[in-house]
Amino acid sequence: MNEENNNVKLRPMMKIPEMVPYLKTKNIKFELISEDKAAKYLRDNNNYYNVTSYKNNFEKYMIDGVFVNKYIDLDFAYLKDMAIIDHRVRLLLFKMIIDVEHYLKIKILNKIEEIEDENGYRIVNLYLEKDFNDEKFPKRVHNSIFKKVGNEYYQKIFSKYDVDKGKKLENIPIWEFLEIITFGELVNFYDFYTKEYNLVDENRDVYILRDIVKLRNAVAHNTCVLCELSKKDNVYPASYKIVQYLKDCNIGKVTRNNKLSNSRIRQITYTLYMFNKIFNLICVCVWCAHFNSVRKIEDNRVFFCRTESFHNFIADVNSVLNFCTAETFGRILKSKVCIACIFVCKLLNKFCAFNSNFCNAFHICFKYNFSL
Repeated sequence: MNEENNNVKLRPMMKIPEMVPYLKTKNIKFELISEDKAAKYLRDNNNYYNVTSYKNNFEKYMIDGVFVNKYIDLDFAYLKDMAIIDHRVRLLLFKMIIDVEHYLKIKILNKIEEIEDENGYRIVNLYLEKDFNDEKFPKRVHNSIFKKVGNEYYQKIFSKYDVDKGKKLENIPIWEFLEIITFGELVNFYDFYTKEYNLVDENRDVYILRDIVKLRNAVAHNTCVLCELSKKDNVYPASYKIVQYLKDCNIGKVTRNNKLSNSRIRQITYTLYMFNKIFNLICVCVWCAHFNSVRKIEDNRVFFCRTESFHNFIADVNSVLNFCTAETFGRILKSKVCIACIFVCKLLNKFCAFNSNFCNAFHICFKYNFSL
């Protein structure tokens, strides 16, 4: 460690008995949950870093035009509820994202069958050759695949091929190749494949899929997704498809620009868009059943109305979901699927069209107790 690093003052690690008194210095109250129960929650259920990350969604006092590090009407119970809601939302998003990944693989395989010059090996060989000789990141996909050689799950696949770290991989059929690459690598392959075969419209989805990969990594590693929702950290223009999609959801230009400047909101919006785009009504019904796993908030619901950034985020998501279900419900009536699915979608549509207030929207979801 150099001298410069030695001069850095490190923050001391707080022990659990010290956490509650420290939070009280930030004007975080313990009226709806006792200090003892809060300490027990921090010890047994969650960690301080995760729980307190949601405090950034709440307002601070302002003195002489400057925010001070003290929060307005913030109770620890609110942070606890936010942590639980975030956990449930992450589970829901993860289910949606892995379905998007599955669909993308099917879409590639179906399109490959339509290409005369493609035999299921050519495009993979071209991609692996490009990866092997890449000047900036050589063998990145190769190395990722080599790490899986010893994995029992992939033994049946790798036993057929000459897997040597010094050699270029080749002649892996696309239907097996898609099963041994990560979601991020799948999107990179999709980008390469759509450009190789001049699939212009399909390639426009790559930009959207890359943001979904970021969200997938976050939810898969239990990173908080509902914190710092008012942060403006994405200056890049949104995909044209997303802009048009949000217009159809009756979300105005100012709101679109404002909300999509937050990376996490953008990623969630892209996921909702892609999920609605690719799945039929039956899938949405299953998704509706998954949504029933989100925790019911019976007590202290009023506080969410004071959490402006979170409240606005939920209202915007509800607008998107309302459009999704309305569009999907129209498709369902045309497809004449079973009455049970129609009933479920009616309930889902009613849920999304309900008051955009967060607490009411989630409350009605559980009142209906969706099931398939």
